[in-house]
Amino acid sequence: MPKISVIVAVYCAEKSLCKCLDSLDNQTFKDYEVILVDDGSVDSSGLICDNYAHKHSNVVVVHKKNGGVSSARQCGMENASGEYVIHIDPDDWVEPNMLEEMYASAVLNSSDMVICDFIFHYQSKLICKPQKPKSLNHRDVMREFFFDLHGSCCNKLIKRECFVSNNLLFPTNLVVWEDLFVCVCLTFNPIRISYVPKAFYHYICYSNDNSLVKVVSRKKLNSMLFFIDYFESKDGFDISLLLKRKIEAKRTAFLLRDMKKDEFVGLLPETNVLFENGFGGFKKLDSLIRFSLGKSWRVSRILLSIWKLKFSVEKKIRKCL
Repeated sequence: MPKISVIVAVYCAEKSLCKCLDSLDNQTFKDYEVILVDDGSVDSSGLICDNYAHKHSNVVVVHKKNGGVSSARQCGMENASGEYVIHIDPDDWVEPNMLEEMYASAVLNSSDMVICDFIFHYQSKLICKPQKPKSLNHRDVMREFFFDLHGSCCNKLIKRECFVSNNLLFPTNLVVWEDLFVCVCLTFNPIRISYVPKAFYHYICYSNDNSLVKVVSRKKLNSMLFFIDYFESKDGFDISLLLKRKIEAKRTAFLLRDMKKDEFVGLLPETNVLFENGFGGFKKLDSLIRFSLGKSWRVSRILLSIWKLKFSVEKKIRKCL
């Protein structure tokens, strides 16, 4: 049994996949396996995975029908045999000493979860994102996932037994917040957490053209509502932690083309008063939502269409610069 299973959920990532896989091949730590889950890619990603596995004895490839990142992550978990698991996205890459130093921390501290820092890559700059928890208590870390800490599985080395003993799966119906769902479920339980103050993970913020996270859809809204409903009904969970997620779901609902006023007003109604009172970090969008909650639904939808068109044009112009 390898010490670590690295799971890469791959979908149409032919432009970045080789760099990702090369960074895994260059690890100073050697007792690990790589599980490549080709989630129905329609480009050459599947072939790249197969060629890589042919050259490396520690690489396993699973080809499956497209089901989304959560489905692919779960498929990887079901094929993993390592003591610990970590997920890497195919458009990202990692430092060569990541596995070695994170596993050393896990052994030294008898950790169930080890957290490291990110480097966020934007088109014009790099930003280091420290992920140091204020406290290593599992419930404190869980709370921070809703505010300051990134709820990603990609900067976390996690003991596989934590998934098994808690019967924890990646929900296949989620197209957003699937990693956060897993991280919150894990830290809801009494697990041991350690932190390595080094930025091992390079998170590419501009290349995810195939990501459903960027698409406004009913499926995305339903995923958000599932997440909210799940934790609202979980015994012992502080539901006040969900407020920010409810606001994000309300914004997503407003952006849907087929959204009607009655449905919108009745969706997460506890957030209406926040928008009516001038709440909002997205000034233009939240102003439109506040306007729509009054007597001007039709006007707000026209203004929304104009705003979305303007935003789309500005985005295309920025891409050309």
